[in-house]
Amino acid sequence: MTTAVIVGAHLGYDLSRVPLGGGGAVASALIAHWAREGTFDLLVLGSGPIPPVDGVRYVRVEWEVPGEPDVPSSLSMRGYASFCVQFSQGVTEHLRRLAAEVDPTSVCVVHNDVSEAPDFAAIRALGYRQIGIFHVDVVDYVSRVYLRGAVRAPRLAWAYRGLERIGGHRYLPLIARLIFGKQEECVRHCDLLVVPSRGMAEVLQRSYPAARGKVRVIPWGALVDPLPPGAGIPDIRARHGIAPHTPVLVTLSRISPEKGQDLLLKALRIWERKEREPLVVFICGAPAFMHGRRYFARLQRLSRGLRRVRVHFPGYVAGAEKRAYLRAADLYVFPSRHESYGLTLAEAMAAGLPVLTTDHRSARDLVRPQFGAVVRPRPRDLYRGLVELLADRGRLREMGERAREFATGLGFGDAARALARLIVALAEWEAAARGFVPDARFPVE
Repeated sequence: MTTAVIVGAHLGYDLSRVPLGGGGAVASALIAHWAREGTFDLLVLGSGPIPPVDGVRYVRVEWEVPGEPDVPSSLSMRGYASFCVQFSQGVTEHLRRLAAEVDPTSVCVVHNDVSEAPDFAAIRALGYRQIGIFHVDVVDYVSRVYLRGAVRAPRLAWAYRGLERIGGHRYLPLIARLIFGKQEECVRHCDLLVVPSRGMAEVLQRSYPAARGKVRVIPWGALVDPLPPGAGIPDIRARHGIAPHTPVLVTLSRISPEKGQDLLLKALRIWERKEREPLVVFICGAPAFMHGRRYFARLQRLSRGLRRVRVHFPGYVAGAEKRAYLRAADLYVFPSRHESYGLTLAEAMAAGLPVLTTDHRSARDLVRPQFGAVVRPRPRDLYRGLVELLADRGRLREMGERAREFATGLGFGDAARALARLIVALAEWEAAARGFVPDARFPVE
């Protein structure tokens, strides 16, 4: 049987309590699916204390950042860089030892992270086949969020390669080397690169000539966790005393600058000045990663002074609580500055909600005018989208039903099976040498 080694720095944590983002959630769901299907022999390498799925072979890679929390999403920038280095070295060493026990050419290593991943060149030299999953193109993220599009991702990647040729990259800060260097190495040494959207595939291939021919687009679909039997779903409207006719908006994501909650709050301030109708808004999520806490304080300041618009910050929600907020909402708002896919966007559609989203990498793949609107990531554009969508509540309910119908075709199981086929083909070297026949449902480039 084919062996797949799944490497994920954000694996090994209780995701119902710890906010680690969509990458960890996707990897955990993939592992659970493959374990049920018995697709191949699984070995999982993570950094957390608990196996992502009961019964799966799991190895915890030990790490420690003195004086800082033991959860990656709560580390400082310097602490996270140290965590990345420790995890990378630990995984590389484990795979080196494993190569002495098995035939590495029959094993496929699936990297669920890039900056935190092991030494791609060393893993390749050992004989392993490799697949890199890009949940985020971090160079594109830096371009769009930190540089606000002033320098595009292809230019940044080109500049790094120029520094690398003359050895200048060695003088960059560690966090910059992890962002630019690891992504370059992933593209160079992995056999395949998996991305969740066509927009992401396009920018990756423009940035890295070595990526051409390696990229496979596999949208993750709607990832909806089943509730345990007998789980009750709270009534959020009753809990907060919300009148039946009052529109409710919900957004679900970690509290972090790229998620754009500040853009939504600025749009709501425009609403407060121009519209008479009251709104209730739930911004669900917890501060996470390097800039989360400072950004959360900014969001709280922006929400002060609003009167007709009531803003609540419920914190991190999961399971029945998450389902309750989606059930209470009339409209789901997804204001991200940068997004590779949009797991909660697809989840909201599956819950029967119309959506208002910014024009991120996957927006045009997921959202249709029949059940949503796509606008530029600017407060005034979000405000106009709110005015248009909230003008007719009856139409809004119809749009929600169309969103639910569309989401029935976004099966996560299809994505898991498509990726499993690539893993098996890569692990069987002769099949890999003959090349891949892409699944028609998942365009290659």
